[in-house]
Amino acid sequence: MSTARSVYPLLTLSAFFWGITFNLAKYTVGYLTPAAGAALRFTLAAVIIAVILAPQFPKVVDAAKRNLGIFAVVALLGVFGFNTFFFLGVHFTSATNGALIQATNPLVTAIVAAVLFKEKVSGNHKVGTTISFIGVAALILTGSVQRLEAPNVGDIFFLIANICFALYAVLQKRYVKDSTPIITTGVTTVMGFIPMWIVAAMVAPQPTPSVLAGLPWQVYGALFFMGALGSVLAYIFWNRGIRLIGVADTAVFFHLVPVFTVLGSFALGQEVTWLQVIAGIVVMSGVLVATGTHRRMLARFRPAPVAAAPEPAMASSAEADSAAPAAPAGKG
Repeated sequence: MSTARSVYPLLTLSAFFWGITFNLAKYTVGYLTPAAGAALRFTLAAVIIAVILAPQFPKVVDAAKRNLGIFAVVALLGVFGFNTFFFLGVHFTSATNGALIQATNPLVTAIVAAVLFKEKVSGNHKVGTTISFIGVAALILTGSVQRLEAPNVGDIFFLIANICFALYAVLQKRYVKDSTPIITTGVTTVMGFIPMWIVAAMVAPQPTPSVLAGLPWQVYGALFFMGALGSVLAYIFWNRGIRLIGVADTAVFFHLVPVFTVLGSFALGQEVTWLQVIAGIVVMSGVLVATGTHRRMLARFRPAPVAAAPEPAMASSAEADSAAPAAPAGKG
């Protein structure tokens, strides 16, 4: 197996970790408030990342000094904001809905970059975004229209989380200087989980020692999975993929996230409806079109063009005469 292809299983694991995180977050908010679940998840993630970054401590301090303001902004948006609305989302809606809405994040990011910084949006992105948003709108609105109710507030929270993460990605890329991805993630994770605890302490029931002691071990297993695997290891694998096969090919594996969420929903007995399946197909089709993945996929199934055989060169008259057999003697 080539070095590039050896990363494919790691990228599949990243998508698996992120996909199952939706299911486990849904399970966790059955025992904890969304704020407490988010705070506990990222406390574990912050501790693990701090251990990983300890040998680079001077570089971390230098990067933090250079980027303190923008680190604070992206931590507020991408860590505190995203995860607060993420856990609020799974509290009110299904894990499958959340994963399908979150699958449009590459498209939302492109739109945010175009609106804020006038970055060009390709024709593929425009078509794909339209298709995906039709799927998301159907997912959010169909059930509420049938019941004559407002859209599910959990779906709205996931839309807000999506915008927060898009802003996090765009602002980080544009303004963070002289910092590696792992340092940026580590510093913003530590900065972002602190306000999570402030909110968790204000929302009843607070995650007091007695409350935490009464939690079943499965909740701690879910928090460990989300913190260690979904927040740290998946990120490490993902960045290895970007380094080895590039951003475009790595992003293809993000399409597996809602697939794993649906499989996780089946495994955990969480409901999956036909509307979610159909909306998921529409959403993922739009993402494939927007990223140009559909062209690369189709190209692999096209037969290679057959090269035409070269035509034989015409011999000159002199060459023909010299190559022709001599006439028998005595004839003429």
